[in-house]
This record gives sequence, structure tokens and C-alpha cells, in this order.
Amino acid sequence: MLKKSALGWPKIAGLGIALVVAGQFSGWNYGLAAGGWLNMLIATLLMALLCGGLALCVAELSTALPSAGGVFAYAQTAFGPFVGYLVGTACALALTIGTGAAATFVSAYTESMFGIGGWPVKFAMFAVIIGFHIRGVGEAMGLTLIAGVIAVVALLTFGVAMAPHVELTTLLSLPASTGQAISLGGIFACVPFAIWLFITVEQTGSAAEEAANPGRSMPRGILAAVGTLLVTALVVLVCAPGAGGVELVGAAGDPLYAAMSSNNVYGPDSWLAKVIGSGAVFGLIATFFSLIYAASRQLYAMARDGQFPQWLGKTGKRATPINALVLIGVIGLPMSAVDPATVMLAVVLLLNVCYLFIFGAYLRIRRTQPDLARPFRLAGGTLVAWLGLALTLVVIAACFQLDVYMLVALAVTLALCILNFFVRARLGDRTVALETADNV
Repeated sequence: MLKKSALGWPKIAGLGIALVVAGQFSGWNYGLAAGGWLNMLIATLLMALLCGGLALCVAELSTALPSAGGVFAYAQTAFGPFVGYLVGTACALALTIGTGAAATFVSAYTESMFGIGGWPVKFAMFAVIIGFHIRGVGEAMGLTLIAGVIAVVALLTFGVAMAPHVELTTLLSLPASTGQAISLGGIFACVPFAIWLFITVEQTGSAAEEAANPGRSMPRGILAAVGTLLVTALVVLVCAPGAGGVELVGAAGDPLYAAMSSNNVYGPDSWLAKVIGSGAVFGLIATFFSLIYAASRQLYAMARDGQFPQWLGKTGKRATPINALVLIGVIGLPMSAVDPATVMLAVVLLLNVCYLFIFGAYLRIRRTQPDLARPFRLAGGTLVAWLGLALTLVVIAACFQLDVYMLVALAVTLALCILNFFVRARLGDRTVALETADNV
């Protein structure tokens, strides 16, 4: 059993911020190279609407149906076991491979600042952070909250330090690969990277089963996380390319540090740039903590329901899903060898397929279970969900910029997972039939 009432709303907000904040230090900037700053700005505002609306829908669902399975539990309630399984599997896979991209970005920052990176840094991250999670959820989320606060302070400090250096002409300069300043094609190209500024905040719903008074703490924590992330996203989107240059920032693995340490800002020997870079490392580590937390709870909840092997549903002496945590390390560490832009697109594609079903589940549960107790109810929730569905379809279409090898790998993995579902369902039916025959 998981530990109950371990998380208050500040830790839930910290989880939501930490899940996303790495995307504000690295990854989003590839959108600048894809479409330029103006297209990226428009795409970012659209993705803020999508992810903010989704998080609010999940806030309502998490108080009505608190479960460690989060989005998996909502989809299963609305559409049955098979759809719930698909959503849960896609989310768990996205979060698990996302740890690989997070590890790569941490390595890029530590390499630039301290000359230490590569596999030693990646291996140490997986070993130490999974160890903290095995020790206990309260300890892990406490460290996540501290790292998330440091990351937010670093982002705001970055904004204050860089604001005097921001120039409009620098922001509006176009990368050599783009054609016009604003275009539908440019916005479309930026969308999968713009959503990286907000993506996975909805996974905060997985904390509902371990939350203290989820009816109050879940919506407060999620709303605090979304508001904070919107502010910090706009800070990095304006200040990094506006001071460091669209071309430089768009190609960097460590965009904030690259912008601050550029010759036309503070220079490579700046102590302030190193302070902000250190804050970036804390932010990336916070996201790493949170991705492992959300993925392990997804695997645990599905194993507990008999949809994954039972050993993934086992908890250790400190009531943490130890086997699920180890499996995430076994998959995530090798994924850190893959190009992070490719991993990002794979994560975005998988999660947005899930988003279709989450919005659909929200609409269906509202319609079919109007009397379900909802300690938090989203005003205008139906309209928000329909708008979110439309934007999600745009994101899914934009993700087919993904290279064919990764698409094939995802298709094969999901096919094997679907086979697992039907094999387990068949075995379950046989077990029921045998028990019935014995009773007769």
C-alpha cells in the first residue's frame, strides 16, 4: 500500500512545477530554430491554453476519483479497461523515456559549466535519485520541492539579469532555415517544442491517492503550478533569445547558460551565468525526480490492477514501488543515448494521444456521472475540454516530424503492450472459468 496523507498542496505544486520546469531550461529552444521567435511565441500561448485547461480538468477528476493511476484511472472509468490500459501504458512509456532526455540535458549543462558530463553524470543521476525514491515518497517529494523552488528562483533571476540586454530586433531576427516572420507552417513546426514548456503538469493527478485532503490540496497545488509555469515560460521565451540571439539559443543544449555566457551579454567567465546554470541543473534534477515519481506510480497502479506483471505492484518496507522504480532506470538510462529532440517528440506524441482520451474521459464522466462528488468543479469545463481536444489534434499532427525509426520503435512497443493486455485478459478469463468449475 502507498502512504496516505503524505503530500500537502505545496508539495503537490512542487511536483507539478518540477515535472515541467526542465522543459524551460532545455528543449523548448529547438522551436526557435524550427520557426523563429514570433511563431514560437504564438505556439507557446496556444500550448499554455492546452496544458492549463488539461491540468484544470485533471484537477476536477483527481478530486472525484483520487488514484495513483491518475490519467489511467480516469480513462478506465470512462471507456473501460482496454482504453484505460492504452492511456496508462502510453503515459508510463512517455514518462520513462523522458527521463533519458532529462539526463541528457543535465549532462549538457554540467559539461558546459564544470567540464564533467556524459555517462558518469547520467548514471549517477539515475542511481542517486531512484535511491531517494526507494527511501520514501515524503523524502523524495521534499527534495523535489526544494529543487523546484531553486529552479524557479533561478528562472526569475535569469529574467531580471537578462531583461536589460533584450533587444526587439534580436527577437525578430529569423533563423536561416525559416522563410517568413509569421506563418501557419512556422507555428505548426514550433508546436511540439512549445508544449515542452508545460507538458506533463497533468501528471500531478497521480499524487491524489497520497495527498492530504485531496479535495483542497489537489486543485490548489495544480493551480499554483500552472500559474508559476506560465510566468517562467514567458521569462525564458523573451529573455534568452532576446539577449543571446535566436540562432545561438535555438541550437544550444544549454540555452539559458549559452545566452548568459555569450560575448554580447555577460561572457563565458561570468559568475552569474554559472549561478543560473547551477539553477538549471537543480531544475532538471527536479523534473527528473518528478518523472520517476509519476512513471513509477503509473506502473504500480496498473500492476496492482493486474494489467502489468504483479512484481511491478510490490512495495518495499517504506511503502514505495521499488520494482517499478528500478525498471524505469533500466529503460531510461539507455534512452539518454538517443538525440534529445527525437526523445522529446516521442514523449509529446505519446502524451498527446493520452490527452485525447483524458479530455474525452472528462466529458464522458461529467455526462454519465453528474452526481459524482466533486470537491473541485471547473467552471466552463465542457468548453475547456472541447477546445483542448482540438488543440491536441494539432499537436499530434505536428509530431509526425518525428523520424521514421522512432515511430517504428514506438509502434512495435505499443503493439507488444497491446498483446500483453489480451494475453492477460485471456488468462484472467481462464482463471475465472476454472474457479467457477471448482465451485460447481
